[in-house]
Amino acid sequence: MSGADPETHCAVLIAGPGTAAVEAALGSLVPRDGRVLIIENGAYGERAAEIATTLQIPVDVWSLPWTVCPSPVEFAARITAGRFTHAFWVHHETTTGMLTPLAEYGRICRSCGVVSIVDAMSSFAGLPISLREDAVDFIISSANKCLQGMPGVSFVLGPQELIERSSAIGRTYTLNLARHEASLINGQFPFTPPVQVLYAMACALQETLTETVAARAARYRACYSVMLDGMEQLGFRTVLPKALHSQLLTAFHSHDAPGFSFEQLHDYLYARDITLYPGKLRHEKSFRVANIGALTPHDMRGFIAAVREYLHEN
Repeated sequence: MSGADPETHCAVLIAGPGTAAVEAALGSLVPRDGRVLIIENGAYGERAAEIATTLQIPVDVWSLPWTVCPSPVEFAARITAGRFTHAFWVHHETTTGMLTPLAEYGRICRSCGVVSIVDAMSSFAGLPISLREDAVDFIISSANKCLQGMPGVSFVLGPQELIERSSAIGRTYTLNLARHEASLINGQFPFTPPVQVLYAMACALQETLTETVAARAARYRACYSVMLDGMEQLGFRTVLPKALHSQLLTAFHSHDAPGFSFEQLHDYLYARDITLYPGKLRHEKSFRVANIGALTPHDMRGFIAAVREYLHEN
């Protein structure tokens, strides 16, 4: 599923949300004499930067507008201009639904001897990812989102050798990758395991293998197409240009109709078993629509019909 080599790579499970795995990766992998470049073009890049600062990790934060994705050329220039040992970025930044390059950035890091750490929280199992073909060192994700399990377990996938060597780096006791890996080799979590979530994750993994990532990605794209066409016909405008869309989650500007209220739309849909995400942009009103999970194009047509009814009634 991850395209990892089982002879050289391992998956370190962390009992906790995806942010716990991000903190474990940054706190364990970047040495005290190293330096990490973090791309901050959304709330989750910002969170990673806050984690690095809190843990006193040497860091350069590349702060960008939350609607801007650096080109591979810009990324290469930034990497070569600094003395970085590691680079971190969010593959699918769900602040806006932006998809950041994976393979292109990974190849640049590999050519410069920089270890890449990628937050693939909301893309793993929803888009094809290969640790062999994409030249990426570490990916971080969780049991929920595109894996379609329950929240409560996250994981870091990467070279086992680098994880074992991180035992001398780990900045925290609980979120220590080497400690977790040493325990998991013996079939145990180092601390209390979330047993029920692990059982759910095992089922989610089997369902994903049965459907295949390629088929799931195609289903998600079909859902996105129905949703986007319907929302645009209803007068909604996307925050990002389509070239940057992940096709997994889409941010929309608030509707231009007089008196439109996202809160009212949210409550109207919630009463019909549909939940919308509020927006995360700081200076303008927006909201987000996800089309991941056990959804079909038929479900998305039902969503569009409900939004149409709301606009007609209000």
